[in-house]
Amino acid sequence: MKKYPLNQVKYYNRFRDMLDDLVLGNDEKKAVSWFNRKGEEQGVTWGKFYSDIVSLQERLVDLGLAGKHIAILSENSYEWLLVYLSAVYCGAVAVCIDVEQSTETIKQMLDMADVDCLFYVERYKDISLSYCGQSRPMYAMYANNEPSIYDLISEGGDLRASGKINKDIDATVTPEATASIVFTSGTMTYSKPVMLSQEAILTNASDALANVSIGEVAFTALPFYHTYGLTCSVLSMLIGKAHLYINGNIKTVMRDIQLANPHTMLTVPLMLETIHSNMWVAVNASGKADKLKKLLNIRKFLLSVGIKKNFKVLDSLREKCFGSIRLIICGGAHMSRNIMEEFFSLGVLVVQGYGITECSPLVSVNRNKMNKFDSVGLVSAHTEVKIEDGEILVRGKNIMKGYYNLPELTDEVLTDGWFRTGDIGELDKDGFLHITGRKKNLIVFRNGKKVSPEKLEAKIQKIPLVQDVVVYGAVSGISTDDVQVAASVFPNKEATEGMNSYEILEALQEQISLINEELPMYQQIRMINIREQEFSKTALKKIKRYLV
Repeated sequence: MKKYPLNQVKYYNRFRDMLDDLVLGNDEKKAVSWFNRKGEEQGVTWGKFYSDIVSLQERLVDLGLAGKHIAILSENSYEWLLVYLSAVYCGAVAVCIDVEQSTETIKQMLDMADVDCLFYVERYKDISLSYCGQSRPMYAMYANNEPSIYDLISEGGDLRASGKINKDIDATVTPEATASIVFTSGTMTYSKPVMLSQEAILTNASDALANVSIGEVAFTALPFYHTYGLTCSVLSMLIGKAHLYINGNIKTVMRDIQLANPHTMLTVPLMLETIHSNMWVAVNASGKADKLKKLLNIRKFLLSVGIKKNFKVLDSLREKCFGSIRLIICGGAHMSRNIMEEFFSLGVLVVQGYGITECSPLVSVNRNKMNKFDSVGLVSAHTEVKIEDGEILVRGKNIMKGYYNLPELTDEVLTDGWFRTGDIGELDKDGFLHITGRKKNLIVFRNGKKVSPEKLEAKIQKIPLVQDVVVYGAVSGISTDDVQVAASVFPNKEATEGMNSYEILEALQEQISLINEELPMYQQIRMINIREQEFSKTALKKIKRYLV
C-alpha cells in the first residue's frame, strides 16, 4: 500500500483564534444549514454565524459567566452550536448533556458537572427548572420563549455596538483551559465527566482533516453532545471550510440527506446497516439479486487490480441508496467489512475510525487512499499508541485532563500521560490499528484461557437471521468462574418473518454449529437465547452490555 503525505491543515489551540481566523474572507460563504419540518432549507453564512457567536459570548461575559460551567439540554440544532462556541470562545466550560438519558441520569450529570447556567429546549424545561430553581440562570434555546438565547444575542450585539466590551477576557483563555465536560457513553458502567482542553479538541479536529479529504459539502446527524459528533462531524468540517448540513431529528435523516446532496456523511454503523438491509430488501423484491451480486463481485475484483469500470446498474443503485454521497466516515462501533466492501464496489468509500471520549475522541482513522476495511486506520498525527499486555494505550495532545472531581478514577486510567483505553488491539506491519475486543468484556475460563466476545459476535452477526447479538460468559457450574460461552440474539424481523421462536432458535443453532466447527472447544458457543425486545443502546448505538 503506497503511502502519501498528510493533507495540509491549519492547527489552532484556542477556539477564539479558530473562529476569528475562519471568518476572514468567508463572510458570505455558507457555513451551517439545516431543514425545517416542511423540508425547507435554512442556514447561515460565516458572517452571520460569527456575529451571533461573538454577540452571545459578549453577553455571557457581561453576565459574569466567563469561566463558569454552562450546560446545554437540547438535541442538535444551530442554537446548540451557538451556545457551545460562545461558551468556549469566552473561556467558559460547555457541559454537553446526553439528552437521550433518563431524567434521573440527566440530573445526576448536571450535579456532577457543577453547572452554573443552563440552556434548554421546551422538552427539558421541567428538568431545568428543578435543577436551577432561583439560584442559577437558565435560558431557552428558541426565541418564542423568554428569556432566550436570541435575547442574549441582541443584548450582546448592543454591547458590541456601544463599544462596552471586555477586552481583557482574551488573556484569560488559554490552550490548557477546559473547554468541555463531556460524559462517557456508559456502555459498561455509569457515565463519567471527561474534561477536555481547548487545545486537545482543536488539535484532534485538525488531525482528522490531515488524514481524510472531506469534500465541499458534508452532512451529519451525529449527536453533538458526544465527542465524535462534535469534534469530527462539526469542528473538523468547520476548520475544513466545508458547508455543513446538520440534522437533529432521526425521523427526517434520510429526507435531509437527499435534500442536502452532500459529498461526505459522518455516521455510525447502525445507519449503514439499515441502508444495506433496505437496499437488499428492494433488490430481492425486484428479482435482480443474483445479477447484482455477480456485478458487485466483478467490480470488486477489477478495483482490486486498479481497474475502474462503470456499470450502469450499479451506478443507478448507488444513486437510489446514497444520492451524491461518495465518502462515509464511520465510527462509534464495529463496522462489517462485507458491507464496507459492497459499498465500495458501488462507488461509496467507507472510512472507519476509532475514538474514545477521553481522547477527544479520535485515535486513528483510515485514509481516502490508504484504507484497510478490517482495521480502524492509522494513528493520528499528534497521537501515540502502544500495546501493553494486549491493551491499547494512547498518549498525545488529545488526551483528557481527567475526570471532573474524580481524581481516583483519573489515576486508574492515566499513567505518565498514557491513557488506558480498556480496548484490546494490535498494530500491523503497516501501522494500521486493529481492535479485537474490550478488556472488561473478556470471558475468562477456569483453565486461564480467555476469549474476546467481540470476535465471536462478529461471526454470529454475519448470519442473516441476526439483527444484534451479545456474547457473554454464563455460569454453568458451582463456582462463578465455571463458565460457558452464551449468545443473546435479537432476530432480524424481516429475515425471520413468519417464523416462531422455536423455528428461529432451531435455524440459529444450525448456523452457530457451523461456526463452532471452526473454533477451539473452550470458545464454542454452548447456549443461545432469543430476545423479544431490542438491546438498550447508547446515543451512538452501542449496546449497553451491562444491562444484558
